[in-house]
Amino acid sequence: MNEVMIFGKCIPVLEQEAGKDSVQFKDSKILITSHQESANNLLNEFLENTLYSELFKIYEQMKKERGIQVLGDLDFEIMKKIDSREERIAKLKGNRILVKKNAVMLPRLVLEYVVAHEIAHVTTKRHTKLFWKTVELMCPNFEEAQELLSKYTHLFLDGK
Repeated sequence: MNEVMIFGKCIPVLEQEAGKDSVQFKDSKILITSHQESANNLLNEFLENTLYSELFKIYEQMKKERGIQVLGDLDFEIMKKIDSREERIAKLKGNRILVKKNAVMLPRLVLEYVVAHEIAHVTTKRHTKLFWKTVELMCPNFEEAQELLSKYTHLFLDGK
């Protein structure tokens, strides 16, 4: 575990044993101090929390800047696996967007597209012209994000 990719950037990971468990992002590095919990578990929890926070920021930004309104509360759930489709990154389920844990590796623009795509499914289930117009309203650069996403697709194949 020498480095991890977060939002499209490789970040060095340093580990050390200490009297307490903690993970800190400092000076463009992740420092893991482990005592009782394994460094791997601490890092995974940190990555999940980091992804959740970023998704929520993106959603809040869309609501503020684009005037997005979703009836009820929308939330995110970070999951190791969503369903049997290996390449699936996210899926709308009720008022939750299920997001695959390794989406933390995607650049922010791609995450914006993923959030916009799933929110668009709130009103339009199929990928119709109206659906893509809705995506574009929330993520004007969605076509650029789709191209960028295609470069990261290999990260979503389970076991790779």
